[in-house]
Amino acid sequence: MIASNDPMVRWLMEETDRMDELEAMAADFNCRILVRRDILLMVPEEDNTFLGFSKTDLKERLLKSQQTDVHYYLLMFMLLVLLDAFYSTEYGDGQLRDFLLLGNWMNRTDNALTNGMQLEDNPSHIPYEEMQDTYSNLLSEMDNSRKGTRMQLFQTLIRFLVQQDLIIYLEESGQIYMTKRMHALIDHILQNDEILACFEALPDLEGDSDAKA
Repeated sequence: MIASNDPMVRWLMEETDRMDELEAMAADFNCRILVRRDILLMVPEEDNTFLGFSKTDLKERLLKSQQTDVHYYLLMFMLLVLLDAFYSTEYGDGQLRDFLLLGNWMNRTDNALTNGMQLEDNPSHIPYEEMQDTYSNLLSEMDNSRKGTRMQLFQTLIRFLVQQDLIIYLEESGQIYMTKRMHALIDHILQNDEILACFEALPDLEGDSDAKA
């Protein structure tokens, strides 16, 4: 990720040929160049496991011992719920809120799982029943030091997103902010038809106290 005020970015943007050459070089490494807002990103394609994360890589980073594929699906679902709270599928004029409280995120996830269980049509084949069963069996205690809690699952995902410079988490207040890197990536993320289909399964949760005025 390079800021747009970097002299190198200005030099690249001055001539179309330079950007074309950079994009061709990125394609050779199975990546694409994204210019979003005030930064420039090189994003690995979905099947690029050298510069990106494969599903196996993510499982190794996110799952604890004794956790299963269902826990992995839960983590990805929780991420969808988080993105929906900030951007939704109507994203275009900017993010929907400045921050989200961790407790709000947890409530949204609970509601989204319940909503998914009630769907008559599930074209994305999201395993709601398995996820709901696993989530319900996790302890609801807010103590992160306890194993087998919902909080532990959320904290695992938070740590990963912070490490990837995708969110800022203020532990004392429980506030979650999106970073410039996430803002730049969201347009690319919402172009994925499979992800959009998953978004449509989430409930409409407006009027939150921590949303933008």
